[in-house]
Amino acid sequence: MIDESYSRWFHRYTTNALALTWCSATTTDDVLAAYDISPGITEPMHFLGGDTDMLIGRLGNGTIIIDYSVDSPTPETLSTIAQYGPCLSAAWCGDVPAIVSYYAQDGRAIKFDASSRDWYPDPDLASVEQWIATTPAGRETWDNRWGVAVLITAEALLQAAIDEEWMRSTHVGVTFPT
Repeated sequence: MIDESYSRWFHRYTTNALALTWCSATTTDDVLAAYDISPGITEPMHFLGGDTDMLIGRLGNGTIIIDYSVDSPTPETLSTIAQYGPCLSAAWCGDVPAIVSYYAQDGRAIKFDASSRDWYPDPDLASVEQWIATTPAGRETWDNRWGVAVLITAEALLQAAIDEEWMRSTHVGVTFPT
């Protein structure tokens, strides 16, 4: 269950992440293909295992992508990943707008700034508000603690939350050539 204590713990570990994406029903290979990443630039890596541009790990019924080098995945990438099942992406760095994107398997997409939903909502504010109302986090959490709302929604999407065991597990690290 996501609460304030978990949220603080999670934020301590992910403070350097620029974007987080939770993809239901995907595998690591699906993610690599959607991002057009060659397996040759990947290596087994732990969450706290070193310098990497992206970490891809299995979680529950899907995959989480922790992006340390790119602002956020492109709409094309999210649309490709969503063909397997819904995905949720959030800009996580405090220095950029808190853009949250949700892509449904049928191609529908919702995109908004979680800290200011009326700033360029896509497709429109009514659609964003309707989607928010249907999430497990509910409107009040989105209104007051959007980061917690993202984590609650992601946990429901993948039917699992990151924990200490996940942190210690081996995942796929990606280091882009310079």
